[in-house]
Amino acid sequence: MDFQTLFRSQCLITDGAMGTYYSEIYGKESGSPENDNLTDPQKIEDIHREYIKAGADILRTNSFASNIHTLCAGNAGSMTREEQLQTVYENVAAACRIAQSAAEQELTCAKEEGKEIKEICIAGDIGPVPEKRGAEEQDEELVEEYKVMAKAHLDAGLKLIWFETFSDFERILPVAEWIRSVSDAFIMASFSVNVFGYTKTGLGMRELLKTAKESNLIDGIGFNCGIGPSHLGKLLKRQDLGNLIVAAVPNAGYADRIENRMVYRDNSGYFCEAMEEIAGLGVNLIGGCCGTNPSYIRKLAQTMGHRSLGRRLADAPEKRRESEIRYDNNLFIRKLYSGEKVVIAELDPPFDGNDRKMMEAAEVLKRAGVEMITFSDSPMGKMRASAAMSAVKVAGRLQIETMPHMACRDRNVIGIGAEILGAYMNGIRNFLFVTGDPVPAGERGNITSVYDYHSVTLMNYVRQLNREHFAEDPVAYGGALNYGRKNIDAEIKRMQKKCEAGAAFFLTQPIYSDEDIERIRYIKSRIDTKIICGIMPLVSYRNALFMKNEITGIHVPDEIITQYDKNMSREEAQGVGVQIAAEIVEKLADIADGYYFMVPFNRAGMIAEIMEKM
Repeated sequence: MDFQTLFRSQCLITDGAMGTYYSEIYGKESGSPENDNLTDPQKIEDIHREYIKAGADILRTNSFASNIHTLCAGNAGSMTREEQLQTVYENVAAACRIAQSAAEQELTCAKEEGKEIKEICIAGDIGPVPEKRGAEEQDEELVEEYKVMAKAHLDAGLKLIWFETFSDFERILPVAEWIRSVSDAFIMASFSVNVFGYTKTGLGMRELLKTAKESNLIDGIGFNCGIGPSHLGKLLKRQDLGNLIVAAVPNAGYADRIENRMVYRDNSGYFCEAMEEIAGLGVNLIGGCCGTNPSYIRKLAQTMGHRSLGRRLADAPEKRRESEIRYDNNLFIRKLYSGEKVVIAELDPPFDGNDRKMMEAAEVLKRAGVEMITFSDSPMGKMRASAAMSAVKVAGRLQIETMPHMACRDRNVIGIGAEILGAYMNGIRNFLFVTGDPVPAGERGNITSVYDYHSVTLMNYVRQLNREHFAEDPVAYGGALNYGRKNIDAEIKRMQKKCEAGAAFFLTQPIYSDEDIERIRYIKSRIDTKIICGIMPLVSYRNALFMKNEITGIHVPDEIITQYDKNMSREEAQGVGVQIAAEIVEKLADIADGYYFMVPFNRAGMIAEIMEKM
C-alpha cells in the first residue's frame, strides 16, 4: 500500500484508545492489555473489531507497551536478556496477528452482508520504553529493544510503523534508520505535548516539526495524548506544517480522579466538533487517544469520514525568524566569552530562616571582587532555603549578579517552570541546572525524588523559553562537569548533549590534584566550551580527611593532607588552605576560563585572601 499517496488523498480516521477503553470494559485490575495478546487474544480482537465497525480506517496494534518492563516485570530476574527480547518479539507478533484477524473478520462480514468494503490499514504501534534517568550506558540496549519491536511488526508484513507518545527523536531516529535499511515501511513519529506545546524533555512543537521536515527518515509526524482536542487545535493553528503528513490524536479531554481512578467524562459530541476544526487545518489523520472509545470514532466517521484534506492555514501565518540567542545584556556571559577570566563564588543557603551569615558572607565576597554569587539547591539531598529566593534577595540587597542552582530532584515540570519564571520576573538571568543528588538512603521512605527532568532535558526546555518567551533578554545557563568520572569520554559525550541543549558554561567539582588538572586539560582539548574550575579551600585536617574519604568523585592527594596537622589552630589551618588553593589557581591559569570558589562553612574571608594572591 502506498501510504504517501493514501494519506494525501483524504483525511483518514484512526481508532481510539486501547488502554483506557480496555480498563473501562474489563476493570483497572485487569492490568495491561498487552499481556492479553498471548493469554486472551479474543479480548483485544473484539476491541479492534468495535473500532472497525465504528468507521476507523487505521488500527494500531495492541503493542504500545510490549516491552521488557511491562512483559517481564514479574520474572525479569530469572530470564536472560535474549529470553526477554524473545518475549517482546512474540508479544508484538501476536498483537499483529490479532489486528490482522480483526480486519479479515470484518472484511468477511462486510462481504456476506453486502456492505461497502474498505481496506483497513494496520499500524505497528511502538511506545516509549521506560528508561533509567541519565544512564547513557543503556543506549545500545534500548535501541536493540526498539529494533526487536520494529522487526516483529515488519516480519508480520506491516508497512506502517507508528512511534507513539514520545518526547523527542533521540530513540526514534536510530531505529528509523535501521527500518530504512531493511524495509520501505512508512514511519510515523508521534509526540505528547502539554498545553503550552512542549514535551516533557522540553522540546516545542515547532522544533519537532522542523526536525521532521529536515529528516529523510521520518514520513509523518503526529501529536497524541497529553492534552485534549481544544488545546491541540490551538497549538496546531500556530504551526507551519509545511508539506508534512500530520496526525492529530488527542485525549478525550482531561480526566477526573474518582476513587483513585482516572475517569474521562463522555464528551464525544464536543470532541467531534473540536476534531472537525483540527481537520480543517489540513491534517491528514485524526483519531483519539486516552479516554476515547468506539462511540467517539463513530461520530468522527459519521461527520468527517473520507472527507478531502483541508487547506493548511499554517502556510500563510507569519513565520518567526530563527535567530541565534544573544546575551547582549548579560555582563557575566559577555565577559566569559570575551576571553577574560570570570570569578564566581558559591554560598549555601541556610538550613533555617536566618540569613544573617549568608548575607555577611555575600558582602565579603562582593568587596573582594567576586563578580557573581551562586546558590546551591539543597546539596546532598538535605533541605536548605530556596536557592532562587536567596539569589533574588542577595541581588536586590547588594546589587550583585547572582545565579541559583536548580536541581531536578525536587520539583515536577510545573514547579520547575514556575520557579524559573518567578526568578526571571525578579531579574535572574543566569542558572546552573543539575540533575541533583539523590535523597539520602535513610530518608527515601519519607521523601520522594521527582526527576520529571534531568539536566539535559531541563536545558532543552529553557532553550525553548529563550526562543519563544525570553527572546529579548534570554537567560544563560550552565551545567555541572564531573571530571572525576571513570569513563571521561562518556562525560564529554554528556557535555556535548548539554552544549547542544544550550549550555553556555560548565562548573567543575573542587580540584586538588595534578591528575585532575590534566583531566580538565584533556576535556578542553576534546570540546569547545567554557569551563569554570572549582576551588574549595580545605579548612582543617579533619575537613581534608572528610573530603578525601567521604565525598565521591573528589581526589585529595596525600601531599595535601600532609600539609595539615590535627593540632593546628583554626587560623593556621585556614592559612594552609588559602595557600594550597592559590597554588591550584596558578596551575589552572592556562586552561581555566574562570574560577568557581566554593565557600566552606561561610568563611568568605578565605576566598578574599585567595583572590589577593591571584
